Amino acid sequence: MDNNEYKKVLNSESFSVLEKLFDVKLIKNEISYSFTITNPKLKNSIALDIFLDADGDNLVSVYSENSHLQLQSCRYFIISQMLEEIIFYTENGDMVSGLIISKQGDCSLYSNVDKKTLSSDFLNLNSEKLLSAVALSVIESI
Repeated sequence: MDNNEYKKVLNSESFSVLEKLFDVKLIKNEISYSFTITNPKLKNSIALDIFLDADGDNLVSVYSENSHLQLQSCRYFIISQMLEEIIFYTENGDMVSGLIISKQGDCSLYSNVDKKTLSSDFLNLNSEKLLSAVALSVIESI
């Protein structure tokens, strides 16, 4: 694993990493922590809310102009300085789901991906499974 990519527990102590990558300050609300990423070139923005749960079953929500994405039971995230993105993820048995947020305001959600797909031979995957395998494969390397 490259030293620019590492796993962190999703809690208030790890927020400084998010703030540094996205060059924002998280705003503490009554029940969540929030920030907005704006891309002036594309004239779009996304808002991110993190709801911390005492038992670690955190909720991460992303709002854009035309969508709302939500990742539940999120305990960890991986940061990539090189790609300028963060992967929030959750595991449930042999399945993994990941919400990827980039500094440019792009976001992707891959849900219930079989962990075997992440370590399979990419040449044997159809294009749709290949997207999720490539995007989430870093989870298998940590």
